[in-house]
Amino acid sequence: MKILVIGKPTYNIILTQDKYLVEGSKNLLKEKYEMMGGASVYAAVLLAKWGMDVTYTGVLGADPNGQKIKTDLENDGVNTKYIELNYENKTSIDYILVNKTNGSSTQMITEMPVYLAKYKYDFIPDYVIMDGTDPMGSLAALNNFPNAKFILFANKVDQELYNISKRCNYVVANSSYAKALTKMDLELNRSKALVNFFQKIKDLNKAEYVVTLKDKGVLYTKEREVKMLPATKTNVVDDTNAGSVFFGAYCYGIMNGLDKDITMKIATTSAAISMQKYGIESIPKLEEVCNILNIKIETQNNAVKEEDNNAQSEETDLPKENVE
Repeated sequence: MKILVIGKPTYNIILTQDKYLVEGSKNLLKEKYEMMGGASVYAAVLLAKWGMDVTYTGVLGADPNGQKIKTDLENDGVNTKYIELNYENKTSIDYILVNKTNGSSTQMITEMPVYLAKYKYDFIPDYVIMDGTDPMGSLAALNNFPNAKFILFANKVDQELYNISKRCNYVVANSSYAKALTKMDLELNRSKALVNFFQKIKDLNKAEYVVTLKDKGVLYTKEREVKMLPATKTNVVDDTNAGSVFFGAYCYGIMNGLDKDITMKIATTSAAISMQKYGIESIPKLEEVCNILNIKIETQNNAVKEEDNNAQSEETDLPKENVE
């Protein structure tokens, strides 16, 4: 199985403080971490570490930060043959300030205003994963690979992202995007309202949607029923990349044909583990996730055996009504 990941990498600079900053104050910096980042990068690295054949494409500046990202991707088993280097702009930088009292992060991004220019590859991907940060590259892939399955991470409200989502097979959306798409509120305590919410999505978009709710969990559909899986409780050190890790693990489940409930448990557990560390090193091993869930994935036929159905909080079948 061939996987193409399209996005725009960032060079992450993580700064930690013992408490939330007060405007105009002076603060002593005690910790600083530098590493690659971006939702597409997290997805690519997670999939490669979990044994998948992953090729990454995106634009990097021809600077030391860009070279470090490329080298680190290669060291993690990701094919970087189709990364493009730009000699006129510097690699995008994401400054991340983490409040150590609760793990909450605040981000400031300097984005390189350059997109992919070359769209030819020496393989035909079975799956294309996109985070919407390179719309030109994403649209080219949609046009060039009509038989591929497309998975999109929709974590911002954007017209270009919406246009891309209409042509995808799967979409992982945050609540802001989902509410902007449907022009409806998420009434989590009303089953019928959630059914209507997903029915509205289905009326607008052919893709299968998953809606992430941060610390509240995740909403999804299975066999025309809306389900909610609560978030896994964890000691939060840095919440920056939980959504990106969830996305990568979700992609793994989809591409390996795993049961939806199992896929959501794997993705949710992976996201929870990722919040216990800083940056790209927070991506868990597949074995670690499976051990927590008491499941075994047999890679030859993608069968999953669940040893203990009480290993994690069970999902909730919310409605009696069905999504048509």
